[in-house]
Amino acid sequence: MSESKQKLSKYEITGYALIILGAVVLVWGTIKFNLVKELYLDPADREGVFGQYGEFIGGIVGSLWALAGVFLFFATLTYQKREFELQRFELHKTQKIFQQQNFSTLYISFIQKHNDIIDSLVAYDINQSAWRGSNFFVFFQEKVLTSFVQKVRSLEANEKTEQELLSIFQDYFTYHFTFYQNSLNPYLKNLSVLFKLIQRYKAETQDQGEYYSFITKANFTQSELFLIYHVAQFSLLSEFNRLGSAFGVFEDMSEENKVAYIVRQELD
Repeated sequence: MSESKQKLSKYEITGYALIILGAVVLVWGTIKFNLVKELYLDPADREGVFGQYGEFIGGIVGSLWALAGVFLFFATLTYQKREFELQRFELHKTQKIFQQQNFSTLYISFIQKHNDIIDSLVAYDINQSAWRGSNFFVFFQEKVLTSFVQKVRSLEANEKTEQELLSIFQDYFTYHFTFYQNSLNPYLKNLSVLFKLIQRYKAETQDQGEYYSFITKANFTQSELFLIYHVAQFSLLSEFNRLGSAFGVFEDMSEENKVAYIVRQELD
């Protein structure tokens, strides 16, 4: 038994003190009224001591024990309140565990669906070679970078400004994204829903849920991050605008794959 359960409440202490006091008064009254002697007297010789003793017991001892009952009743209420609070706490813990289990099951199903969508992605190069699964993102990145570099290197030196190169990169990225958008939409939509579920789970359970975010981010390749980062950077899908700040999705992304670095390299 814990120390908190062994410790008596102030109501219990007062109640037990009154019971003891009443018992002491009862013994004192028995001696004071000399009841033992009265029992051996003839009933005709008794002077109503038993009546006086009864009034004494009812008036003083009875009142003390009645008051003790009130304090013990409050002590019982206090214990019941404490038990209800413990039960509510345990129920909250059980509900939280149940929510975690339910979300874990839902999360695993979305991760499996996410991987299935990636496996279904396919693109063909000019030689009709297939780039499947995660290689699709490698192919997409190479298409964007090749188009960008070829265009930039055809410009005159005085045309190569940072603003111009940023605009060219965005145009080519948007062009290729639009070309493959029908293939990419299921991937991006599922990813968006997955992060929204994590965010809602964190809000409803007050659980930071970093474990789920970490597992999701750990699955991204650099080519995937190249796609997601620039979709967010160029606001091609509004649901990705806050992805980086809310979940730190791009913390592990190489700077070499970001538009700012790529533009600086061409300017140099």
